[in-house]
Amino acid sequence: MRRIKASSFHGNPQKYVAQLDITTEYAESLWGTHELSADDLGPWLTFAFTLQDGTLAALVREVHNAPNTGYILTAIGYKESRDVLAEFLAESGLTSEHVLHEGFD
Repeated sequence: MRRIKASSFHGNPQKYVAQLDITTEYAESLWGTHELSADDLGPWLTFAFTLQDGTLAALVREVHNAPNTGYILTAIGYKESRDVLAEFLAESGLTSEHVLHEGFD
């Protein structure tokens, strides 16, 4: 897994993979300082990556009024969400205990 610029995290389809229970401080201890990205909903704390198989994945959290704890894992491409989650956990060193909720394909 390789960290990439948030601006490089784009494409279709983009899908929700999981909600992960990690803090910004913990994520920054693993991957360095977050970046800010923005969409129609507002600004997001962002950590973007390319997984070993080339899948683009990102951890994102709304800067203002995040509705849940932790970060959303989102991915770009047609790979099944469960496969992206398994690969992300294996490559990041996080465990399934960090997963609060899985998304749906």
